[in-house]
Amino acid sequence: MSLKSDLKLKFDEAGADLQVKDGDLQLAHEEENLAQAIVHRLMTDIGELEELGHPDYGSRLYDLLGQPNTEETRGLARTYVLEALSREPRIKEIVSVTVTPNSLDMNRIDIEIIVVPVGKRRPLTVFYSMLLEVV
Repeated sequence: MSLKSDLKLKFDEAGADLQVKDGDLQLAHEEENLAQAIVHRLMTDIGELEELGHPDYGSRLYDLLGQPNTEETRGLARTYVLEALSREPRIKEIVSVTVTPNSLDMNRIDIEIIVVPVGKRRPLTVFYSMLLEVV
């Protein structure tokens, strides 16, 4: 199974935007595309794409907005990430998911994901940072 290609996105707190270079849309290929797809899945509230025929796409991380950055919240975040990753058909193995408090902003959690893509031997590491509380 190919990890495919897609339009390359730049992610920030507001969402995602298309990447343009010299007036051309950029593409993300293979592992870069899978990493982008993982972040996009985590940023999407589960059920948000139901009307488009994807009722199980996304994650429950949005349920944690407004919660304090505690061990319990980080444990739930890890569970929600594992649930979301289990629905990604391009992942052969989930090696690890680590959720830690951000060292500079206690209202933010940092998520490190290590997966082995289908058809690959080398693990892929993806980082995602999420703001829990609006201050």
